[in-house]
Amino acid sequence: MTNLIINKLDYQRLIDRVTKAKADPNASFKHIRTLLMGVSQATLLEPTDIPADVVTMNSLVKIRYLDDQKTLNVRLVYPEQANIAQRQISIFAPLATALLGCKKGDQVSLSTPARTVKIQIDAILYQPEAAGDLAL
Repeated sequence: MTNLIINKLDYQRLIDRVTKAKADPNASFKHIRTLLMGVSQATLLEPTDIPADVVTMNSLVKIRYLDDQKTLNVRLVYPEQANIAQRQISIFAPLATALLGCKKGDQVSLSTPARTVKIQIDAILYQPEAAGDLAL
């Protein structure tokens, strides 16, 4: 996570979730630390100033795995909203953490236990800031 853009409201909500997660004995501290490092280095903007091509919380994103060209639509959500069946991915999941703050066209590397996977952001199908849904 470098040169990321995050809206100030998402930043505060993420810091609140990280604080709560630190007290949870079941939380993955590695993923929490990765998220915290990324957001602490991000450029913070007002929600109305977020470019439409940036992945934010509650964005619906079309990604493509570069090794096999498989595509997948995922929504980045807060942990309490996660629902794998609906492809709503918790921000504490490595995939969501890797996508947050990136732009359409960016490629990200995601480490898995077996290998490193390269993913490209093909489209942002919905972004709350661009849609005027600033309270999400």
